[in-house]
Amino acid sequence: MSNTLTWRVTWAMTATVALFVGLMAALAFTIMYQQEDELADQLVQIEMRRLIERLDLGEIDATHQPIEIGPRTEAWIADGFHDKAMPAALRGLSGGPHELELADRVLHATVAESPVGHLTVVFDATPNEARVSQFGLIMLVLWSACVIAGYWLARATAAIVVGRMHAITERIASWDPGTSHTDERRATSSDEAGRLLEAFNRMQDRVDRSIAREREFAANLSHEVRTPLAALRTDIEMAGLDTQSTTDQRQRYARMAQMVDEVSATIQAARAMSSPHAASNRQHFDLHELIDDVCSTLGVRAESAGLQMRNEVPHASSLRAERYALLIVLRNLIGNAIDHAAPATLSIRRVDQGLLIADDGPGIDQDDLPFVFERYQHGRLLDQAEPGQMPALDHGLGLAIARRVCEQQGWLISVSSETEGEQRGTRFHIAFDENST
Repeated sequence: MSNTLTWRVTWAMTATVALFVGLMAALAFTIMYQQEDELADQLVQIEMRRLIERLDLGEIDATHQPIEIGPRTEAWIADGFHDKAMPAALRGLSGGPHELELADRVLHATVAESPVGHLTVVFDATPNEARVSQFGLIMLVLWSACVIAGYWLARATAAIVVGRMHAITERIASWDPGTSHTDERRATSSDEAGRLLEAFNRMQDRVDRSIAREREFAANLSHEVRTPLAALRTDIEMAGLDTQSTTDQRQRYARMAQMVDEVSATIQAARAMSSPHAASNRQHFDLHELIDDVCSTLGVRAESAGLQMRNEVPHASSLRAERYALLIVLRNLIGNAIDHAAPATLSIRRVDQGLLIADDGPGIDQDDLPFVFERYQHGRLLDQAEPGQMPALDHGLGLAIARRVCEQQGWLISVSSETEGEQRGTRFHIAFDENST
């Protein structure tokens, strides 16, 4: 309890109240003390002037000492500073005001010259000092009361302000993804920050384990599938070399081999992208050759759909980037054109520090353009579709994957489209980062 945020807020507010009220009380006591001293000194000075005037007029018998002036006020007249008639504490005082503390008494005295000798006027300020001390005690009691009241007020305020956060902290701290019950023993810290840190550490460990399992799965899948695919492609090539095969059969074998190559390239790219250092595996490669490879792999699908692909990137155009990342992006963008733009012509050319993939297909409606990179973006129209015309949800990942890969590499992908006019078609622009040259 002593380490909770509620406790810290409570005591911080209480300490603030205690400090503020304590300063005010100390200031009031100091002012009271100074005022009492000043009043006592002023009283002595006034009595001194009155006594001198009366001595001048001969109204007072200077031989009878001490001279009683008023309540708690008296005076002495001496021919010298060491007159034995005066109390020992008053002898030898220099001219001017003085404050004397004698046992349980506090005296205010003033020494001045008079026509009959040195005149000393004394005022007993002990009752005044007692009132000041009483006032200080009252201030101390009030300060204690304010601190106690401030504590309970701060506690109530902290419960209101921090209570909801505390409840959320307890819920997060006891949350264990993947289980149907909470485990209170997991939280070993009583501090909200510590409990949150423990919860986030658990979630981070779980995410790390999940990512590790995904990478292991991708590696195992690549290993297990690569060998059968290689054997399958070999068999397809052998069947295509059979002299008894017809032209139509050899074309089928070629398409089958291309499909196998496409699957192999997809698995290899997925495995490369699952690496924790995928964004840093940059290398120089021939961009024109890479685009030719992608177009060749998707050539059968493009030809069947009526999409003509043009690689307008200059020969020997070099690019330093993650090859497999760009391979995945281009395969998904060209695949999207095959599925939604064909029959059309697709051109790929290099512009400034990026690539432009443009087609002259039907284009994308402006209302749908902001959603093209969302997963299953056409699924948002399910409530508007007619019965029997519900769009299938087994498509719609290609552009989302392309954008995710671009974000991972630090690239920027954008889209523009027109559905009519000379600019009819869709254009995807990939802007490479400054490290891609």
